[in-house]
Amino acid sequence: MGTFPWVIGGLVASGIVHILCVLGIPALAERDAWSRLSATMTPNTLVVSDEKSGVALPFTAPDVISAYCLFDISERNVIVRSPLSDGPWSLAVSTPSGENFYLVTGADSKRSEARLLLIRRDRLAEETATEKTEEGDDQNIVIAPSDTGFIVIRAPIQGESFRAQALSDLKKARCDLQPSEPVVAAVVEPPAPAVKRSAPEFQGRPRRQRLR
Repeated sequence: MGTFPWVIGGLVASGIVHILCVLGIPALAERDAWSRLSATMTPNTLVVSDEKSGVALPFTAPDVISAYCLFDISERNVIVRSPLSDGPWSLAVSTPSGENFYLVTGADSKRSEARLLLIRRDRLAEETATEKTEEGDDQNIVIAPSDTGFIVIRAPIQGESFRAQALSDLKKARCDLQPSEPVVAAVVEPPAPAVKRSAPEFQGRPRRQRLR
């Protein structure tokens, strides 16, 4: 019985060390998703991962097409638009450490397109009508816990014959800075209709004809 407590203590200690290692590896990793993407991408610009872009993360499934965006809301909000053409499609917004704070899939969404407004908490009170886009469509307001992070849009494909269509749909996604001033469409008034003028009336008494 003298060694039994030591065995139990060793097992508990090894379990604690294992949990700490698993939780600490993402924070200590030097080549995480944020560092890989920030080395080749421009903030607030969406890039589709294909042969031309050369942007990709390791361990990505070959039957999944992805698009990435590094967002930076330190100066202005960021508007995200993404098609959700199929149920397995997903849109995830994460902090630089990889912690997801927003996730939506095509199966969960009621519409075929997701519209997000990434905003800082201290800037929310200054915004007006943020639940509507400039076109009048509804959008989800997402309060980001950090000024920077990354967005990943994943589009699983059912076969190579669907790759071209998935790429075409994925290229419709957007990740842009919100305009500093709302865009107001100019109102052009139609020209006034032309007024028809009647023939001028001759004043005075009518001239009598002289009979011969």
